[in-house]
Parts: sequence; structure tokens; C-alpha cells
Amino acid sequence: MVAEKDVILVTCATGKAGFECCKALVDDGFDVYGCTRNAAGGKKLAAINVKPVVCNYTCEIPKALAESGAKRLLFITDFFRAAKNKAEVEFEHGKHAVDAAKAAGVVHTIFISVNDADKWPAECDHLLAKPRVEAYLKASGIRYSLLGPVAFFENFDDSANFNPLTKGKLYFLDEGTVPFCATYDIGRAAAVQFKSPERWLGKKLDVCGQLADLQTCAAALEKVGGFPVKSGLAMPIWARRLFLRDLHYMCLHYMSPGVSASPSEFKKHVPGAMDAEAWFRHHNRYANGEPIVGNTTPPSKGNMSATIGIALAVAVASSLVYYVNRH
Repeated sequence: MVAEKDVILVTCATGKAGFECCKALVDDGFDVYGCTRNAAGGKKLAAINVKPVVCNYTCEIPKALAESGAKRLLFITDFFRAAKNKAEVEFEHGKHAVDAAKAAGVVHTIFISVNDADKWPAECDHLLAKPRVEAYLKASGIRYSLLGPVAFFENFDDSANFNPLTKGKLYFLDEGTVPFCATYDIGRAAAVQFKSPERWLGKKLDVCGQLADLQTCAAALEKVGGFPVKSGLAMPIWARRLFLRDLHYMCLHYMSPGVSASPSEFKKHVPGAMDAEAWFRHHNRYANGEPIVGNTTPPSKGNMSATIGIALAVAVASSLVYYVNRH
């Protein structure tokens, strides 16, 4: 029989971070319930032994807590989809989660925020709500802790943002040194805090597995995949600056002043935290569904100049689509 202390409700459970967090918590022995908006999401969660709760997490967390019986809550706020690119709406979603936890008598609430939440430039729209949610959580009087992830390794395989992981290629928005983490490790960090609530009460754990540049990550993919990997920018800097303003300033912030997250410090709490090589093994798939590990089919060859031209055209077109959707 599962003890009450082992029951956790996770919001945004089918999202990029939420799904991997669910997997990590299940792997650590917790009884996990996940919020999803529909039956299809429920099937996805059930496949990893997560009990689905069909609800809209932005306004129905009390329902999910009551249905699951969970007294521990791991919540995420989603600027891009659920909040439709509006920081004020994202903040309201965060307030709803905190208020629901307080009303339900949740004994430990963890918010997945961002590293150095109050230090990001004002141009980083998608991060503006995070420090406000943190402040609201701190003022609520409930028992809480925080997680501060950095850039996700998952951004190397992000078809939704026009950057699918293709055999023999690795693209990113920045070629400089970036702090990375695996979303699975966010879940492992949550498990650490849930297991030792008194130690983490009111504290924040930064989630960072590796500081690495694009060439280092490409070398890791070569090692795991067994084929040479060409790396480069997912789009020109001028296009990033023009069409992805908030992400452009995020990249600049990584260069200077940088972030306080430390892989060595994080690994004191999560010793097996993933670097790029470990993440490629864990992820183990290209965007087309082929496995990375043990895949002996060579990458398709094409005219390099044509490939570069097409890549540039796609980058510009993709940027325009992204810009229109964001505004």
C-alpha cells in the first residue's frame, strides 16, 4: 500500500518538462498523478504508470487534488501555450496553484521556476512571471521549495520551434557556453526535495547538469550516435534578434553576466545528473523516430551549399511564423 507521503500531483504532466518529471518520480517509487486536458494525454501518462486526472490545471487544481488525494504538489506554469505568451496570465495560473495547495492543506508544494529568477533582463518575456510566482508562494505561508532549471537539453530536439534533431546535425540558438539540464533531472531534483522536506523548506535547488558549448554537445552526439555531426546556429543572429527577441536576450544573458547555477553543486544532490552525452543516450531518438544508439544507417548525403541555403530559408520563414504566432 502506498503511503500518503508518496502521492504527488504534477501539473502540465504531458508537457516537455512535466512528462519527464513524472517519469523520474515514478522511477523513484512515488505514486504520481498527472493533470491532462484530455483522454489522449491520459493514455500517454498511463503508459508510464502515471494516474491521469483530466482537468484544466490553470483553473481546476482543487478538483485534481481532491480526485488524487495528493498532499504533495509539483506545479509548472506555461508561458507559451497555456498563458498564450502573456506573463500576467501565467502569474494568475501560478497564483491559482498556490491558492489551491493552501486550501487543500498540501504539505509540500514545489514550483518549477527558473535559475536566478529575479536577475533576467526585462526583454525575456517568458521569464517575467517566474519571480512573481516565487514571491507569491513565499508570502502564502504554505510549506514550499523551489527548483531553478537552466536551458533544457530537449531544445536540441524541438520540432515545435523548428529545430528537430536530425542525424548528423545539431543546431541551437547559441554557439557559446550555455548551462544545460535534462528535464528528467528536474524530476529527480523534485524527488530529492520531496524526500527531505525539512531540509529544503523555503529553499531553492538550481538544476544544471553541464556547462557546454554547441561543439561540445555535437561531439557528445557523435560519440553516442556513431556518425560525424555538423553543428551550427538554428538561425542567424540577426534573425534571432529580430524575431525571437526574448530568447535573443536570454542567449546574451548566458554570455554576460551568466548564471549562478553550478553542475558540481547540483551533482551533490543528484549525483547522476546528465551531461550532453548522457542526455542523448536517455533521449535516444531523432525527430523522425529513429534511435540514436546503435543506429548504423548513415545520415543522408546532400549538396552542402543547397543544405545551407535551405536551412537559412527555413530559419527565416520559421522565424516569421514564430513572430506572427507570438504577437
